Amino acid sequence: MDWKHAKSLFIIVFVLINIGLVVVYFNKINNSIVQESNAQSDVNFSKEGIEIPQLPEYKDKEMQAITGSSKSFSSDELEGVYTLTEKDTQINKDINVDLDKGSKQASFKNFINKESFKGKEYKDKSNNTDKNKVIYEQNYEGLPILNNSKGQIVFNIEDGKANKYTQTYLDKLKPGNGDNNHKQKIADAKTALDILYYNTYLKKGDKVESVRLGYYSVVKEIGGQVLVPSWEVKIKSEENGKSKTKVLYIDAIKPESTVLEES
Repeated sequence: MDWKHAKSLFIIVFVLINIGLVVVYFNKINNSIVQESNAQSDVNFSKEGIEIPQLPEYKDKEMQAITGSSKSFSSDELEGVYTLTEKDTQINKDINVDLDKGSKQASFKNFINKESFKGKEYKDKSNNTDKNKVIYEQNYEGLPILNNSKGQIVFNIEDGKANKYTQTYLDKLKPGNGDNNHKQKIADAKTALDILYYNTYLKKGDKVESVRLGYYSVVKEIGGQVLVPSWEVKIKSEENGKSKTKVLYIDAIKPESTVLEES
């Protein structure tokens, strides 16, 4: 073969290979841009076959992590007949109060305000589905301490009556220490659901039963707790013909971080 022809052929092949590589490179870039764009777009849950409730709105809401510890009760602070367990951090009382769970929530609240330690700091757990219990959660700055057995009042219901209750209390709740722990604007509830969808926690056929904003403990010890602003999402799904419910917690300030499941 003539050297000049071979050289020309080599150059042509080299150019074609480079053109091909450039095309592949830009295709990859375009694909990555599409994926990134999709990840940042709003999800139309109706089209995806996912049922969601009306979402709570907190316009320009700012929050920060808080800390607290379980209160050890003393006899000077309590009245009536009671027992203390869990290293004196849980009050137990036998009661006999005719309270209808379905229609007399005000009666529960009145009872708590009169009979419980700092009862005005507790509010009804709105998404409780246990028919044998009425649960009140301790609140901080108007928002609930989510799924935390160390900050609850729990009534046991039997035959339409409350026959006993237990109480725990998180003491010394305050903003956590640290230069980076300042109030920041939270992500809205829709953003939290979008992130769950893109990370396959939400799938076609699922039903979001409730969405709540509050504080969820990432360190849960008697000696001390660290609670972060979180969205609580309760999801009902079908698996192998069986209904399953799970509760997930998404950091409200950094929703792209780890999703935690109820423990």
